[in-house]
Amino acid sequence: MKKNTLTVVGFLFFVLGTNLLMAQEYKPSAQEVKKHTIMEMYEPDLVLSVAERKQLKEKRENTIALRKRILDTLDISERRRERLLKVLSKNPFSNEMNKAMADIDFVEEE
Repeated sequence: MKKNTLTVVGFLFFVLGTNLLMAQEYKPSAQEVKKHTIMEMYEPDLVLSVAERKQLKEKRENTIALRKRILDTLDISERRRERLLKVLSKNPFSNEMNKAMADIDFVEEE
């Protein structure tokens, strides 16, 4: 009985330990942008260059980072902050996010 209990407990620690290892996220150090797109094969005039797409992607990530910093400083409930952060990760330019940004009252320090 004692041997079975120790085996089950050991197995649970092993499963939970490997689960934590797999939960870590991979974040690339550089911006990854596809060199060629499918649309480029058919309509090359409509497709932006790699440099332009990379610039747009960096601009979008900077906008997301700025809005996250703004949300962290707002005096709103934690529940609303979490909901807005979830909306921000899905679409930083959604109507709900824009409405939240428009409701901000900035106070200048004198």
